[in-house]
Amino acid sequence: MPGKYSLSIIHPGFELLKSLCRLLHLVAAILIAINAIHQLAAHEGSKIICYTQLIIAADIAIMVFFDAGLFFYKPKMAVLFRVIEAFTFAGIAVALVAENHPWFSIVNCLLAVAYLFIAYREWRIADAEAVEIQNNGIRFPNFFRDAKIKWLHVKKVVANYNSIRIETVQDKKVEFELRHNLKIDELQQINDFCRVHSQLSN
Repeated sequence: MPGKYSLSIIHPGFELLKSLCRLLHLVAAILIAINAIHQLAAHEGSKIICYTQLIIAADIAIMVFFDAGLFFYKPKMAVLFRVIEAFTFAGIAVALVAENHPWFSIVNCLLAVAYLFIAYREWRIADAEAVEIQNNGIRFPNFFRDAKIKWLHVKKVVANYNSIRIETVQDKKVEFELRHNLKIDELQQINDFCRVHSQLSN
């Protein structure tokens, strides 16, 4: 019997983030372009920086409208663009401070932090979106940070061919739909593994 099982799941929060991926990229492109055009019109800041922002915004828009499938099939590419967007917002925030626009600078700073956090979560989705059943407990992804439940706190684990449900001794339930259906022998092994470790801890 293996010492660990990893089950790919469909996480509702992550699925929502995936569905919003293109929209968030488009919002970033629009905001970056608006800032660049405003600075050019107001004759503030370096023209080189403004044109660089317009090129970044155009690149993002092209990816959104003409190659959106790239973000789906290569999620780490979406993460790269998200990081570029975050650092662009951070650069805009610094420039606005230098130009004595503190409130707009704060807004762009918050956007930079938000996009960096989204990039981190997208990277985690691309890296591992799975429930891991281990000898020392069960780990599953959450939107803010991954959660881990030790076997001491696990009341019952019910694995079905298309879902898994975890019940704790505090009567909390966590249930996920599996991305791939389990085979009969896999299902039996996982249920046996969970039952043995749950009994050993209680």
